[in-house]
Amino acid sequence: MATLRLRAGHYASTFIMKVLFVALSWVLLFQLNNYLFSGISVNNLVCWIFLPAFIRMLAVMIFEFAGALGLVLGAYISRDLTLAHSLTPIVLALISGIGPYLSMKLCQRSFSLPESFDGLRPQHLFIFAIAGGVVNAGLNHVYYHIAKIDYSVTNTLIPMMIGDFIGTLLMLYLAALIIRALRYYFQSPQSK
Repeated sequence: MATLRLRAGHYASTFIMKVLFVALSWVLLFQLNNYLFSGISVNNLVCWIFLPAFIRMLAVMIFEFAGALGLVLGAYISRDLTLAHSLTPIVLALISGIGPYLSMKLCQRSFSLPESFDGLRPQHLFIFAIAGGVVNAGLNHVYYHIAKIDYSVTNTLIPMMIGDFIGTLLMLYLAALIIRALRYYFQSPQSK
């Protein structure tokens, strides 16, 4: 019985650490994105390049539900405070976590993609980037329509989709460069 409680405690603490790690990663990348790309932001919620979109797909691919919850928490922490009087920040935070989780599961089923990073190819990541952008922007668009929030397809939906896609691709490219550099750096002296 004590072993069961110990395992449950370990599982819970690991789950919480994953959630907090993803939330912190989201908030930091969100702040970096605002700093780097404030000049091309459409509004407080939409930017033509949105680097945190990368965290969405990565978090749910690695941590699954814990990643989705971390995204919800991170999105809520970095919410637009001008909308604090409504349910909008909560709904948008939920979309930030649920959207990538759904798009990942949809991609895995529709395209028979692997459930882990093992065997993923660049075209798979490209599919995940497109799916993530379309699902996130689509869910936001549906919510804006239902909540009667002023938006337009050209000023909200399209920039959000493109921003998510470009942000994900830029971060994937950066990750690939870092991995390549680390592989080169850590190669054995005999193979150089």
